[in-house]
Amino acid sequence: MPKLFEKTAIKSLELRNRSVRSATWSGVGDREGFVTDRGVEFYRELAAGGMGLIVTGFQYVMPNGVAMRYQVGNYDDAQIEGLRRLCDAVHSEDCRVVAQIAHTGAKANPDLFPKEGDVWGPSAVTDPLSGRTPKEMSPGEISQLVQAYAAAAERSKKAGFDGVQLHGAHGYGINQFLSGAANRRGDRYGGDIRSRYRFLGEVLEAVRAVVGKDFPVLIKLSGNDFAQGGLTPEESLYVGRRLSAEGIDAIEVSGGSRASENGMIPSRLKIRRQEDEAYLADLAARFKEMVSVPIITVGGIRSPKVISRILDEGKADYAAMCRPFIREPHLIRRWEAGDLKKATCISCNQCFDAALEGNGVYCKVDKKLKEKKRP
Repeated sequence: MPKLFEKTAIKSLELRNRSVRSATWSGVGDREGFVTDRGVEFYRELAAGGMGLIVTGFQYVMPNGVAMRYQVGNYDDAQIEGLRRLCDAVHSEDCRVVAQIAHTGAKANPDLFPKEGDVWGPSAVTDPLSGRTPKEMSPGEISQLVQAYAAAAERSKKAGFDGVQLHGAHGYGINQFLSGAANRRGDRYGGDIRSRYRFLGEVLEAVRAVVGKDFPVLIKLSGNDFAQGGLTPEESLYVGRRLSAEGIDAIEVSGGSRASENGMIPSRLKIRRQEDEAYLADLAARFKEMVSVPIITVGGIRSPKVISRILDEGKADYAAMCRPFIREPHLIRRWEAGDLKKATCISCNQCFDAALEGNGVYCKVDKKLKEKKRP
């Protein structure tokens, strides 16, 4: 697997191999979004696993942007200290870490807001899962949110992160602006994909202005919403080309949301054969053909043979996983040592339920097996 273990760089971000821990909500913040001691040790253990890059779970950039319990925040300068401790823990294991920053828009949960606020969205379109109808954001509120992204990126740089990743997928805030299903505005932020791109373009411009030209700025982008009226591959490719031209440094191509049709969710179930793996790699390959920046593919990757094929065929530059690292944080070390059996993750998604318990994300299957072995 020579290509997987090649040293590479994304701008100033030097990576020891081509493996990426894709952003995973990990349940390691407190009720106001501050990083906990448990969170520091969680990321230290991940970093010891040998992967090239860790992308943190999504950090909400405004108090009304939180969606999940125990989600880490990045909306207050007082949070820098905890974020710095997280970075220091990762760097102590000679690993690199990027902060994923997000506002969850219409998917925000007002029961979790650290202070009172409205649920915002590009339009007053009811969220299909929560049943909540957001307040359509005014132009002034859009400008406020753009600056919140910039402030979060600046905090991330101060805290010692090696870059930031904008979350533009899975039905959250940026993705809502890009999606024709969620964005029905009649002003300059709505309409065709050129206008729906405007918000993301302003976010990228504002972020770049505060972090400088050499600080890596990445994006996780939905290549296909897999939903009626949602972002299509052709529209997403347009977005990818614009981003590439306007200063993005790498694109992680994801797709779908928990509301997607026909099981086309980001974290699909029952990945049992190599043929089931890498279900977004062909989509990533389309971006690889169209843009000049590095492409990261994610989605059900479990086997080193599959990763080798993706890299050898030039479908992507990096291979990202999330659920396998929950069960096996040292998976890359295992492969590097010559044990090339596929990841032991069975894609059951029970780990997401585990994170709601307040003890951080963990593999319930693995825990049950260990308990059975105890005398």
